[in-house]
Amino acid sequence: MLDTHASEQRVSTGLDALDAVLGGLYWGDNVVWQLDGPSPEPFYRAIARLPDVFITKTSISIAGTTTYRDVDSMEVVEAGTRGPFARPADLLREVHRLSQPRGHRLILFDSLDAMVHAWGAGRARDFFARCCPMLLELGAIAYWSMDAQATPATVRDTVHAVTQCVLNVDERSVRVAKAEGRDDSVRGTVLHWHQEGGRPIVATAEIVGRVAASIRAVRRSRHLSQHDLGDLAGVSASAISQVEHAERGLSLATLVRLSSALGVTIDDLLRGKDPGTYRIGRRTDDPQGGFERTVSLLGDDNTDLWIDLVHLGPREAGAPTRTRAGTGIVGVASGLVQVQVAGQTPAVRHGEVLVADSEFIAGWRNLGQSEAELFWIVSAARG
Repeated sequence: MLDTHASEQRVSTGLDALDAVLGGLYWGDNVVWQLDGPSPEPFYRAIARLPDVFITKTSISIAGTTTYRDVDSMEVVEAGTRGPFARPADLLREVHRLSQPRGHRLILFDSLDAMVHAWGAGRARDFFARCCPMLLELGAIAYWSMDAQATPATVRDTVHAVTQCVLNVDERSVRVAKAEGRDDSVRGTVLHWHQEGGRPIVATAEIVGRVAASIRAVRRSRHLSQHDLGDLAGVSASAISQVEHAERGLSLATLVRLSSALGVTIDDLLRGKDPGTYRIGRRTDDPQGGFERTVSLLGDDNTDLWIDLVHLGPREAGAPTRTRAGTGIVGVASGLVQVQVAGQTPAVRHGEVLVADSEFIAGWRNLGQSEAELFWIVSAARG
């Protein structure tokens, strides 16, 4: 589990191995379990059973299907085809009400497939597209689920575009398909899982298991049969079947041939997805504790780009918490900020930026009587 200090800013999934990969959940994360066979229930129960974490826990049941009434302190909202929350708009307002004020809240949604059955694909998709960002802003943790095969493509596409985390689950493995705000290496990570006494046991996958899950993910995402993939790899469909069941591996030569045929690197192939095109630096503030004064959004000693978010109270002064040689940028998001740069003190308004050698920027001061917010960005000098 996450340690006490970390848990103030992150939330455990209730699964140690998954926490180790994701670094826990950010407050505001929407986690979608995309299921190829299993039920989401063991994973939902793992987080719902965490003691002394959430001030409220809510199960959203669509048309009287899945609920978690037996979990301590769980409130159940009945929605779907009749009653006060029969329409998506009514349920959206209720979810907003239940998420106020900002705090440590958990919401477990019935499957998106149940929403499609109750409302139709278009209305289910629109509900998710509005509810997911709302919960991100309010800082609640939300769990959603959908079927990897049966959920309409329009709904799946919207889910993947809008949510913060997608975890692909089959009978053997959990694969991180999307994890915003985490290092690039997190995406594509494979874990093994099974149940003991109704509880999920998740562990790091061995290499054969990783290859098995990766090959399954690549084949399904590209709508290829085992025969199609075998032709690309120069092996039989039977061999691909054995690989997908973790009964054998693939030689390096075969992996090279297959990655070349698919137009991806071997690393991308083993992660089961094409490489990502963006990264998000998530705030780690606690919804019950307010904003931290300085939050490191992106970057460490091994990256070329650092981005910090800085909050300044009225008339408050501050300075960079980290710096190095390179180009420094102070971008003011709100307020009026005076920047100390090379012995000078220019004022920068909201929507404006100051650019200078990063080592010349010594600090900043909020000149106003209300909160100010700025981004401190350093692009490292290239040798």
